[in-house]
Amino acid sequence: MSKLNHLSGFPARCLLSVVSGTLYALAFPPLGWGWLVIPSLAGLLFALRGQQGGRARFLGFLHGVTAYAVGLSWLFGMFGSMAIALWMILSAFTVLFAWLQGHAGKRGWAWWKLAGFTAINWGAWEFIRAEVFPLKFPWMTAGLAMGPNALLPWIGVYGVSVVVVFAVALLAMGRWKPAIFPAVILIAGVMLCRPLPEPAAGDSQSVKAAGLQWESVSFDTFVASTRRLPDDVRHVVWPEYAVPFDVRKDPEDWERLQALCREKNITLTLGTQSRPDAKSWRNIALTLDPEGVRGEHNKNHIVHFFDDGIAGKTATSIPTAHGRIGTPICFDGDYEDVIRRMTKDGAEMFFIPTMDAASWGATQHDQHAALSRIRACENGRWILVCATSGVSQVIDANGQLHARLPALAEGVMTGALRRESALTFYTRFGWLTPWLVLGLAGAAWCLLMKDAIRDRWRERREKKGKAD
Repeated sequence: MSKLNHLSGFPARCLLSVVSGTLYALAFPPLGWGWLVIPSLAGLLFALRGQQGGRARFLGFLHGVTAYAVGLSWLFGMFGSMAIALWMILSAFTVLFAWLQGHAGKRGWAWWKLAGFTAINWGAWEFIRAEVFPLKFPWMTAGLAMGPNALLPWIGVYGVSVVVVFAVALLAMGRWKPAIFPAVILIAGVMLCRPLPEPAAGDSQSVKAAGLQWESVSFDTFVASTRRLPDDVRHVVWPEYAVPFDVRKDPEDWERLQALCREKNITLTLGTQSRPDAKSWRNIALTLDPEGVRGEHNKNHIVHFFDDGIAGKTATSIPTAHGRIGTPICFDGDYEDVIRRMTKDGAEMFFIPTMDAASWGATQHDQHAALSRIRACENGRWILVCATSGVSQVIDANGQLHARLPALAEGVMTGALRRESALTFYTRFGWLTPWLVLGLAGAAWCLLMKDAIRDRWRERREKKGKAD
């Protein structure tokens, strides 16, 4: 009878893992109910309780593959059946988390020790999946679900994930009173992160800017649309790949760009290419004004499985008439390093050309847009994102929206950005938080593996002794 109960209990755990994975996906756009990560992670921890080895791994797999298949269903539209392999690769990190949770339970870790390990175990695998693994993918993290909050300028999005999981681990153990402290910190962090005042007209520290959200239109359309902008617009952004050739090698178009900047008295940042020879090319954001070229940025993080040019290595700021700016390109803003490095180099605001194809769907666009808000809040900088088919947005230094063109729309977005020069703790030191978490988790993993290997040898010696 006990064996039957045990067998009937495991299917229930499997169902709980699937349900919790679904809830995790619903925490992100299109629904974007971020608070669902709490019951989702709690459900996974309940399902894993007392499970070890293959069973723990299978439960982790069910949670992970469900979360990514539901949350990243748009990958199927981009890659077809290959998306299934991508969902399984991403779920491997949940599998490893679950497997090591099983080892911790076997060792008898409980209470504060288990809660702390659960937090760093999740945080470390999340960070590896997002920033370290060759197919790194920083979408759908627990910290990202919380949105902009007052913790980000201190410990960043991966640090927020650790706080979330620590609170959930305590709740899953039934430790309600100790869970109140991290829960209050999270709630206060979200509630205290309010929109900043709109920059006042005539503010010497602000600039009026515009983004042209167009996909698959001609060079002439971008020029004509820019020419029709209000006269008080001082900075204009065209999307990534707006000019899909090396515009500086076309004398006629290059002269038209320079004449446009002189005519409108604007600084222009546009997505174009640099082709030093016939065999290689670079995806760049080029910035120019009436005086000529101010600078360029070579995309650091090229998109997996796409011909996206040769990856750049540097991330520096560019001097303009209205302050030093950063111009990361699309995927650069998904990862924590490029905007942080540009900020540390003196960037006071950001203009980001982005390419999100209409064929990828609105869900992909909305999920992508959330990452820019995190980067703005981490580094305390205003950001304008100009995407091909959305989402274009103006974001303040607290990560709050001031202007937005939705996914799959076309048109012009305008808004004011303000220069910021102070460096957040995150930009200076807090970006090391996930590396510290990874170090602590690595030490704990080594301890668990050492104990597991020792137990395995002991079992073998005991079996050999009985056989003799």
